[in-house]
Amino acid sequence: MEKYLEMISDGLYTFHQGSLMVEKVFAKDICSRFGTPVYVYSATFIENQIRKLREAFKSVSPLICYSMKANNNMEVLKLIRKQGCGVDIVSGGELAKATKAGFKGDKIVFAGVGKTREEIIAALNKRIYLFTVESVEELKTINETAKSLKKIADVTLRINLDVEVDTHHYIKTAKKETKFGLPEKQVESIINSRNEFSNLNILGIQFHLGSNIKSSTPYIEALKRLKRFLKKANFKPSVIDIGGGFGIQYRDETIEQIMDFGNKICEFFVENFPGVSMVIEPGRFIVGNAGILLTQVVYNKKTPHKNFLIVDAGMNDLIRPSLYNSYHEILPVFFKKGKLIKYDVVGPICETGDFLGKERLLPDGLDSGDLIAVMGAGAYGFSMSSNYNGRPRVAEVMVRGGKMKCCRRREKFDDLWKHEI
Repeated sequence: MEKYLEMISDGLYTFHQGSLMVEKVFAKDICSRFGTPVYVYSATFIENQIRKLREAFKSVSPLICYSMKANNNMEVLKLIRKQGCGVDIVSGGELAKATKAGFKGDKIVFAGVGKTREEIIAALNKRIYLFTVESVEELKTINETAKSLKKIADVTLRINLDVEVDTHHYIKTAKKETKFGLPEKQVESIINSRNEFSNLNILGIQFHLGSNIKSSTPYIEALKRLKRFLKKANFKPSVIDIGGGFGIQYRDETIEQIMDFGNKICEFFVENFPGVSMVIEPGRFIVGNAGILLTQVVYNKKTPHKNFLIVDAGMNDLIRPSLYNSYHEILPVFFKKGKLIKYDVVGPICETGDFLGKERLLPDGLDSGDLIAVMGAGAYGFSMSSNYNGRPRVAEVMVRGGKMKCCRRREKFDDLWKHEI
């Protein structure tokens, strides 16, 4: 366990006298104060990840636009903004929340395939840095909307380069059969007819390959394909946005270290795109291993076929294992010596697909009230949670050093119907 924690957390998650600590706070104390289930984030970890990104990509000094879909807690957003980052948004709601968190328009990029006219108006009024355009129809709508407001919209064209990546099929975003981006021929056609879009300033190109990508190789391949395309289209961009998707360690998989990852991309970029600005859009890399989900055992259920640890967190709290069959390390908060046996760690939701982990070796003595930690839950955990089965969403807590702060209160039962008429 100690080896795993050191590998993923720079020593910010540790065991002290057999008890899990987040920075200098015991996990059991967080649960005593705020209850379970509860999401917990390390502020220092988030800051460290941003520092690592800056160091890895320092030769191009990119604009780091945090992908707030990964975790949009207000405290997290403010912390990231204070590190000098921008933000990558995909909806009007994210634009409103990013603005509330203090992000200025000139550090906001707006992606997503279904931007409405109302969202475009709001973004233009905030004077955002860039729209990432995903279809010809969207390009026309942005142009017409900007014209009606007597504004000029700065855009990048999201190109679908049909690059294969080693990740779950649902989070591959650069294959030709996906809904994302524009085919090369359409991008070339837009570039050749860009004078027709009088209220657009086409600054450059964006691509996004997918999520949790473990190697720089697909990014290099995408940049090679982009270089060939730009030569063919006779287009010199001022901005190239390479998206995000930088992978993190969830278990013992091989992950290219961020320094090597960034250095290889930057070396190719500087040599082949001199004078071009880079934008990156990391989300998971910044917050993924910064967060854990603490939950407590309700029942230890053993059958002739399976052993189950039934806990008070379910797929409504953390849907990734059910949705993507994603792996999250599961650790006892206080390690009990003795025999280890295999458990399926499951929640209380009325779905067979409600599980947090299967076939996990955990102490045989775990029982009602014992605490366990689901690791690597800082990205796409709370942000994808729901009230399914009439379950109030959980609290979120930020830890820095020896202090803990509730940054989202636990919902109550009457929150479940407060918007109903």
